[in-house]
Amino acid sequence: MVAVQPAANAIVPLLARTSLEPWHVVACHTVLGFLAAGLVATRQPGNWLAAAALLQVKTVLDNADGGLARATGRVTEFGRYLDTVCDLAVNVALFAALASHGAAGGGGLGAAAAALGSATALVIVTLALSADFGAQKRYEEARGLGARPTPVAPARRDPWYLAFVRGVYRTVLAPQDRAYQAMDGALFRLAGGTAWDAATAGQRQRWADLFSTGALVNLGLSTQYLALGVALALGMPYAYVVICWCQLPYLLAVQALRVARYRAAEGRR
Repeated sequence: MVAVQPAANAIVPLLARTSLEPWHVVACHTVLGFLAAGLVATRQPGNWLAAAALLQVKTVLDNADGGLARATGRVTEFGRYLDTVCDLAVNVALFAALASHGAAGGGGLGAAAAALGSATALVIVTLALSADFGAQKRYEEARGLGARPTPVAPARRDPWYLAFVRGVYRTVLAPQDRAYQAMDGALFRLAGGTAWDAATAGQRQRWADLFSTGALVNLGLSTQYLALGVALALGMPYAYVVICWCQLPYLLAVQALRVARYRAAEGRR
């Protein structure tokens, strides 16, 4: 988000002057996320306000850990996977906390229905985050930007903690990222009749334009936590679950509009 990144950029130089490692920042904002989830699970509106504030602090730190790693030359495979896996764990905790509010004040929803609704919302948010990541990756790929070198495996055996977070990422998150890329490629072929690998630079850039990238990237974690924070501040925690449900038709509408815009740009019907 526009408001978050400047704040994150401002604290990176301050963090760089300390002995903190990037993974320390990840651990810190993860603890804040779990504290927020614990407060969300309570029935006290004052605790919800505190949770909303903690989530915004978490968002700033979550955007700062990568900047700290780049600024100090400490970008590591462990840090990359740890950040992603910890965000997933916090999201699971938050939606578990939200489920109880659906049963209590969600228009007569029973506990089972509220839990199912919260779990569905978690799946939708995870898909939205995949779309966020995938759209940014497509935008950079179409313009030759942001190439990420493939980490070279060390000769020695990987430490257990790296193997663990890498395993979680490859088992839970990597498949959905690949699925999104495959879906995006299928839509591109449907829209223009050309495979992504065979497309020209111009075709790729028209597909991964600012409209599509912005429409999908704006569903990132910073936006999600802001929306949850607003719902908490208004005293309606479960309203965020409903907001998450609305993101699915939004995602489908954006993809349909992308196809239509690309066809128009290519002169196709």
